[in-house]
Amino acid sequence: MGGLLSGRICRLGGDIELDERVSWCPPGVQRAQAVNCYLIKGPSGSVLVDTGIRLHQEGIIEQLDRLLSPGEPLSIVLTRTEMECCLNIPAIEEHFAVGAVWYTGGITVPRSKAESKRIAVDPGTSIRVEVQDGVVVELVSPLLRLLPTLWVFDPESGALLTSDAFTHGGSAKPETREGLRKFRWFTGADTGPIARNVADIFRDRDVRAVGPGYGTPFVGRDLCLEQAQQLARAIEEVGIQRVRVQ
Repeated sequence: MGGLLSGRICRLGGDIELDERVSWCPPGVQRAQAVNCYLIKGPSGSVLVDTGIRLHQEGIIEQLDRLLSPGEPLSIVLTRTEMECCLNIPAIEEHFAVGAVWYTGGITVPRSKAESKRIAVDPGTSIRVEVQDGVVVELVSPLLRLLPTLWVFDPESGALLTSDAFTHGGSAKPETREGLRKFRWFTGADTGPIARNVADIFRDRDVRAVGPGYGTPFVGRDLCLEQAQQLARAIEEVGIQRVRVQ
């Protein structure tokens, strides 16, 4: 699907028809939406962040075939152990040299020949991990989550890959709330800490691109910060608290 930042980060996947058949679709929406996974190119191997949905399996394998050298080492990092993130692992392993699958949470990773590396990151914290030789990423555990979730920050490029958050990119409507459809429990929660955590993640890092699992990425420091602020405000507004994020 194309590069995200100067050839270091490549976006893979394809589009789906977004309508009432899709669980995260708000009522009344009917349009196309991108479903993404991302490849981080390293000096001696690459890292695939999520593996895409089954519908796009053949296309993702073709995209990887164009981007990877024959026999190039590949690690997989899962932002969540949900099917749209991990279902294509077996097919990708049949075609490429997958050495390890990194994941968090208590759900078992689908059948994999590669070494499974379960990693725990406390909510609201992060750790740096060399997930492939020469590729060190920061695994961020956001408070904005349903199941255990990792956002993947690549310090070299400034790309923050945000799984099922920031999914409103490319929306026909400008309201950020469309990207909060699957977080409906917010209406009964004190969302102030969650909103502050989103703001802090961006305040503490030089984020130059945001790559969500669904929707169009955001590219550029100013745009990324603006979107983070908008998302934080939307999170506050849907919760029971009204503490303004600065």
